[in-house]
Amino acid sequence: MDISHQAKAKRWFKALAELGPDLPEEYGKHLCDGVWELRLIIQHHQHRFLYSFWKDLIVVTNAFLKKSAEVPKAEIEKSQKAMADWILRRGWEDL
Repeated sequence: MDISHQAKAKRWFKALAELGPDLPEEYGKHLCDGVWELRLIIQHHQHRFLYSFWKDLIVVTNAFLKKSAEVPKAEIEKSQKAMADWILRRGWEDL
């Protein structure tokens, strides 16, 4: 991402940190099983960041340029696997 794209993304990550799951649906949407997407359109490119909530943290698991109407199932599965791995590596699976 170029600098201007990064600046826009940072603004929305800040909004996500402040609003959490209350981010307007046009920007943040619950997909399934704890996976959410942050939706950013920057110069006609649809950037998607998949993330999960863990206690008071927001864990961004993966990002991609969206090219189809639906979020690819493979990206959702990748997010779920990354989140499970993130929790396991910290020894927090029982919390």
